Amino acid sequence: MRNPGHRREEVLKAALECFLERGVEGTTLAAIRERSGASTGSIYHLFESKDAIAAALYMDVLGEYQAGVVEVLKAQPGARDGVEALVRHHLEWTLARPDATRFLMGARGVAAVVAAEASIREQNKGFFRQLKEWWQAHVRDGAFEEMPFELFLAILRGPAQEMVRDWLAGRTKTDLRAAIPVLARAAWQSVKKQSPRSRK
Repeated sequence: MRNPGHRREEVLKAALECFLERGVEGTTLAAIRERSGASTGSIYHLFESKDAIAAALYMDVLGEYQAGVVEVLKAQPGARDGVEALVRHHLEWTLARPDATRFLMGARGVAAVVAAEASIREQNKGFFRQLKEWWQAHVRDGAFEEMPFELFLAILRGPAQEMVRDWLAGRTKTDLRAAIPVLARAAWQSVKKQSPRSRK
């Protein structure tokens, strides 16, 4: 008998392929069944609907990305090392998982994902708590400029996220891997504590 966990992975992998090809709304449960090789009964045993598959896929992919961020901060707890490692993780994860990145960026407004907002918010809560605790520790020790946490995140992610969008859309010829050290250094320069002289 096939392991239910493996079957779930197969269904979600097939769903990701279908969603990227046809969109969530344009994908049928039959298309996912055909792509995954799973029976209708086994799919319904795991998920109650196509929307449930889309929501589960979104949360799984988001959780995978967030787990990588947490591991980065455990390995690089320092301020500069952590900032640069976070930017590096964002871009390297995109290179390793371009389809998953496309889905995460494109599915946030999809009805099935919006309907799972409460579950997504709960999942995000623990992740952002850990990230905020790391940030607060370095604000206290004087490594970071004092600013709202949301602004810190926007500065940290903004340029890298725009680079990812352009790369996924084929709007840039810049090698994403070559951009990593440049964007990582820029992020650190933007959030580090500035000396009084440098502010003038």
